[in-house]
Amino acid sequence: MKFIIAGAGSVGYSIAKHLIKEGKDVVLIEKDSIRSKFLESDLDCIVLNKEINSIQTFKEADIQEGDFFIAATESDEINLIACSIASHWKNIKKVARIRNLDYSNAESLGKPFLGADYVISPEVEAAKQIADIIAKGAVSDILSFEGSDITMISGIVEKKSVFRNKSLSKIKKELNRQFIVALLKRDDKEIIPSGNTQIKEGDNIFIVADSATQEYILTRAGEKISKVKTALIIGSNRIGRNLLRILENKPIKITMIINNYEEAKEIAEMYPKVMVINGDVRDESIFEEEKLKEMDVIINVTDNQELNLLSALYAKSVGIKRAVATVSKSSYISIAGKLGIDATVSPKRSAIDAILKYIRKGLVKTFYSFFEGDAEAIEFVIPESCSAKGKSLKELKMPKDSIVVSVSRNSEVIIPDGEFRLLAGDTIIVVLKSNVVSKVESIFSDNNEF
Repeated sequence: MKFIIAGAGSVGYSIAKHLIKEGKDVVLIEKDSIRSKFLESDLDCIVLNKEINSIQTFKEADIQEGDFFIAATESDEINLIACSIASHWKNIKKVARIRNLDYSNAESLGKPFLGADYVISPEVEAAKQIADIIAKGAVSDILSFEGSDITMISGIVEKKSVFRNKSLSKIKKELNRQFIVALLKRDDKEIIPSGNTQIKEGDNIFIVADSATQEYILTRAGEKISKVKTALIIGSNRIGRNLLRILENKPIKITMIINNYEEAKEIAEMYPKVMVINGDVRDESIFEEEKLKEMDVIINVTDNQELNLLSALYAKSVGIKRAVATVSKSSYISIAGKLGIDATVSPKRSAIDAILKYIRKGLVKTFYSFFEGDAEAIEFVIPESCSAKGKSLKELKMPKDSIVVSVSRNSEVIIPDGEFRLLAGDTIIVVLKSNVVSKVESIFSDNNEF
């Protein structure tokens, strides 16, 4: 499968890197000569140092042999024009990254728009993920799956944790619940664990279970889950505004701090139900004067990652129960968890996951990537034509770095063992490392796109 990617900023570069790890054929178009030289030395793909919106550039990229064209430059207009040019070749699917709210608020996201077959906004995807975290109490990084009540939560194993210094088989016996630790990161190593794996202090673990079991596990870990009734949002950028649009009709009392007076006035007029405070979150007196310490959660979505982390930490220190922050650097995501920030969201990764889900398309319901694309969780339906249908998981001979973590059948959620047999129509969740994607695709697809 061949991919042509226009624009090698954070999103374009990360998508290219992810696809290359999976063994896909990638052509990257980047007009900046210095950036192009870096890409040539860093990535195993063809790099064209060319202007993007040129038919000649597309021809040099052999677009006629391509399967997907992804326009991921920083300009909405360039991305949409590039998709229009790519439309001259009928065989290729076109994806455009956009940021402008006028485009995002149109009925265009996730659908054909102008020359693009699929339009994605990092800011909208991040806002949707934050809203989902808030709906589940903001106790952790929580990932939902469309086809079932299954969720995946992640957290750092602390000294007092019930998981510390125990094997997974012993933990499951003690808790007496159906769940699976699907993935863990220890230092710089990603591990798909087995029952014999010993969990250590400092491990970042990912637990898959239904909502009731997750609540039980969190309670055993000392986390009290309660409904979010009041929320403080810091940042009126694209993410903040999209989040307001999603939350404005929810039963949540929202307060937003905005430093710029004109912007504060604009938001107050647009969202009359929202309490807008014209002030600076870096002024600690604002928490006392405005009685913000009693808030259930603070949501930090400014364009300054360091400010997001610091204001989240300060808010928790003065009494706000939960803290959510947007960050893009992978190192900051890891640091945030260790510092006690309850949940982090990366707009870049949210956009990348949405694009990769579209690329998988077909029967894929949900897609998440972890650790800069080194691991994935994919939810999809077993088709009638799938060669895995009727076989036990043991018979499938899954690659070492992959695991089927759950199966949903007729509204029942099952944590399967090796004897479990798959049927057509089952919705399954597979967690895997990117180096085995092609092998897993071959197991679960039969002339169907994974």
